[in-house]
Amino acid sequence: MLRNCALLNCKRSLLGIIPRNISLETGSGATGSTQQQKQQQQDAETTREVKHHENLAADWWNKNGPMAALHALNEIRVPLIRDGLVARGTVKANYINTTKVLDGQSLLEVGCGAGLLTEQLGRLGAQVTGIDLGEVLINTARSHLTDCSPELCSKVQYKVEPIDQHAKTNGELYDAVIVSEVLEHVDDKVALLEACVRTLKPGGSIFITTLNKTLPMWLGGVVIGEYVLNLAPKGTHHWDKMIAPLDVQRILDTMNCQTVLINGSTYDFWRNTWRWVNSTQMCYALQAIKQVQTECS
Repeated sequence: MLRNCALLNCKRSLLGIIPRNISLETGSGATGSTQQQKQQQQDAETTREVKHHENLAADWWNKNGPMAALHALNEIRVPLIRDGLVARGTVKANYINTTKVLDGQSLLEVGCGAGLLTEQLGRLGAQVTGIDLGEVLINTARSHLTDCSPELCSKVQYKVEPIDQHAKTNGELYDAVIVSEVLEHVDDKVALLEACVRTLKPGGSIFITTLNKTLPMWLGGVVIGEYVLNLAPKGTHHWDKMIAPLDVQRILDTMNCQTVLINGSTYDFWRNTWRWVNSTQMCYALQAIKQVQTECS
């Protein structure tokens, strides 16, 4: 009944968001003009995405506001990152099972928004750098840090900076890079992930959480979630930008990163809680390790 209601009442609204299949690959026969137009379209879409999220900055830290699901996601993504790093054996033994378990770890969060995850990782003792393209979001993050969590000011820093620019001066610097709820807002995922990997130390981890590109996710998470239940602002997610875990794994493989974990997750909106599930049909989390380069004999 709910699905029928969504399709009947939202038919007109959805005309502009009907899924289209596009390739991440660039054709070898594309002209310079075509490439320029494509880049201009991507730049315009990036600007739209940034503006869309900046419009939510004032309510970003409101647990009962439009970011409620993102607040709730911390309940599973923070332990995922913590436990993933502990499992790699890079965490100091005397800090395991303490509240400062990530002491000494240097982390980068790409697309940090107003800092919901960034601060939580800082509370575990890590040195965390959060970068985002949204100046309004970074200003909100900085204000919350100084006003509400001043004890973390020595642990957390924020920058308005694209990841490709950050990677130029921060190569192989971080023990882990976190890309949480970001890939579904990016056109050129290959370029973003390549830059992320460049900032990662050999042996370091990249953690990703995102939406799967499946019909259940589209109908349940986007059509019903955004256009019927208003769980997220309309226009937040787009089919073209969703990506399957196998495709993320494939991209990371080309960058010498071995995927060691893929967990499925789902959101119970009536309880505002997330939980791990056996299926990746809706959402998923992935951890991959940057392999150490070895000399060929």
